[in-house]
Amino acid sequence: MTLSKLTLISILSLLPLTLAQDQCNLLPLRSNIEFPLKTYIPHTNTTTNTTICDKYAPKNMTQYQWIIQIINLAFTGDFPPPANGTYQSQGILNPNAYYIDPCEVRTSINLVPYFNGTYRSNNRANSAGEHVGTAINFLDGGSIPALRSNIPAWSTSSNQYGMMVGFYNFFSSILGCSDASIPTYTGPPTQTHIHRFMDLPAVSIHYFIHSIVDAATTIGGMPGADTVTHLGDSISIGIALDNVFNKRCSPAKQVVPNSVAMPQDMCADNATCATWQYGGNCTFYDTLSGFGVMPTLTGPGGANYTCVPAGANYTCVPPNL
Repeated sequence: MTLSKLTLISILSLLPLTLAQDQCNLLPLRSNIEFPLKTYIPHTNTTTNTTICDKYAPKNMTQYQWIIQIINLAFTGDFPPPANGTYQSQGILNPNAYYIDPCEVRTSINLVPYFNGTYRSNNRANSAGEHVGTAINFLDGGSIPALRSNIPAWSTSSNQYGMMVGFYNFFSSILGCSDASIPTYTGPPTQTHIHRFMDLPAVSIHYFIHSIVDAATTIGGMPGADTVTHLGDSISIGIALDNVFNKRCSPAKQVVPNSVAMPQDMCADNATCATWQYGGNCTFYDTLSGFGVMPTLTGPGGANYTCVPAGANYTCVPPNL
């Protein structure tokens, strides 16, 4: 498979950023990621004082509506056919997705078990106050059909509603939406804490990030001479997300306003996760209980089944059998 023209243009426009790079990682490594993200001028390797949200949110909708469209599209994968090439993502909630890296390695991707309660992968405190991996169905509010209606969920009391609103508020913050009516992100300021029990490999995070980038490219595209600038801005979102959240030992970072710098790395697989090259804290991540440990599975119906991988599926044995 050849890289799409969109991807090639993006890479060429970002060559000045390529300080260091994993061989098969599309996104260059930068040490100076700052939030909220500002727009980027590719050929000069400089940023402006205008945030991405303030620049690209169209006049015929609110900034929050624009964010909702991007995030929902990333989850559903309903991308229109591109003019040239293909998108990297088929949607975060596509159980039969795949990711092809620049080395032409194709990897099957299925992030759905993290969202539908199959894995005990969500960080929650038990009755003793200990943080443990917990199975939660975050697709209980209509799943993809609800997202296709440009809403977070059918029910405001669902887990899906809370999760999606959290995504909207988080990305409104890091993309620099200036609309004061947008709710403040109130979730944990550390993504390491949120993803502690997920044991995510690098390729899964790459795929999630590319889903956001593809959605931003699709929705925020500008015609004519602005196209390359827009592609640079879209891919710079991916660079920021990858560098801050997908690098082992990455230093503590303040991601949302009015919070302190905290650990943000989600990538727990030592075999596949690239290591931050500008000085970080490996000891913290290496000694964090549950981080880098495969989550257990709940089995069909959420019962306490014992499950083991069997190809793309699982063989599950019910308790007391």
